[in-house]
Amino acid sequence: MSNLTLKEQLSALALGSPTSETTQETLKKSPQKKPEKATSPAKQKPAWLEHAQYGVELLKAHFPECFKEMQAVQPLKIGIKQDLVIRLGSKDNIVLNDKACMVSSLSYYVSSPSYLKNVITGATRIDLDGNPAGVVSEEEAKYSSDSRQAKLQKKTKPIKQKQISKTA
Repeated sequence: MSNLTLKEQLSALALGSPTSETTQETLKKSPQKKPEKATSPAKQKPAWLEHAQYGVELLKAHFPECFKEMQAVQPLKIGIKQDLVIRLGSKDNIVLNDKACMVSSLSYYVSSPSYLKNVITGATRIDLDGNPAGVVSEEEAKYSSDSRQAKLQKKTKPIKQKQISKTA
């Protein structure tokens, strides 16, 4: 078989440029491929989302007692960001970009619907090692609930507008 790609081979034939005998023979013998149906490409995640999710995965790997899968999320200690910065500063085995990624991904983690759902009055907060570090107050639980509701409304609002415009 020829080292040329099918596209290169077809271009060479279309231009009428001389090709090797083996290339011409290969083209004659090779079955024609049917063109693939044009499908819409899979929706790609925005770069910031991939970055945030990568940071959360790093947090889970380096602090497994604190950062858990979304089903087992617990409220975090107030001031955990400062604790995280201090702890990461003392770790030499983590590259600087990953440290920055983890710190910036903390806000993504604590604003996730799963996290906000678990911030309820009286729930135990945990530190980086998974140790108890306070309790969620009623005011904090209300703020969390309001934030979660706002996110849900924001998510469902565009869908309703699209449906209205389709029916009009």
